[in-house]
Amino acid sequence: MRGASLGLLLLASCGQAAPEEPKERIACAVGGAAEFTEDCGLERAVVEGAQVLVVRHPDGGFRRLEVSQDGQNLGAADGAEVSRSARKGDRWEVILGEHRYVIPVKADAPQP
Repeated sequence: MRGASLGLLLLASCGQAAPEEPKERIACAVGGAAEFTEDCGLERAVVEGAQVLVVRHPDGGFRRLEVSQDGQNLGAADGAEVSRSARKGDRWEVILGEHRYVIPVKADAPQP
């Protein structure tokens, strides 16, 4: 019986791809943490002409941000929380709820 259970477990897991590791890591302080770590992943995309960033937390949570037209700020792309952000040279500093992020600006981001 034990072997059959293991076989069913293995069959159930077939076809389920493991989550892909984000290629870009960023500094974050998630859940009100006092210190920043490089534990968050970042994905960049263009959706309907807008630059969208998805920050992936180590616990599986995520936040979607959209680059403003002038490239100065990152706004929450969905949800009820309002982000506070500012571009400081080659990075954005973002506060979204109890989370904080430092996100590098890419060369293709709108310039001030």
